Amino acid sequence: MSVAEEVGGVMSKTNRQEYIEKLVGLNHLIAEDILDNPEFSLEELENIQCRMSDLIDQLEFWTKQGNQDRFCYELKDYINWMIENYS
Repeated sequence: MSVAEEVGGVMSKTNRQEYIEKLVGLNHLIAEDILDNPEFSLEELENIQCRMSDLIDQLEFWTKQGNQDRFCYELKDYINWMIENYS
């Protein structure tokens, strides 16, 4: 997806679905890395679990509302938080 598409909100349903799938895939890779990495402390894992629980609640809510844009926003926000705090 180009920056113009993201900023302008002009994205076909197919492109949006592909974008969501890529975000979910990226989130899955990050989660796998966390689970396979013994370097994380219990406190860090609890913090990640809490944030992920909030994410799941948000994604369920926005899915029920049919708001894919907000779904993407929440998922991107979580991924950015993970990268900023644990990369």
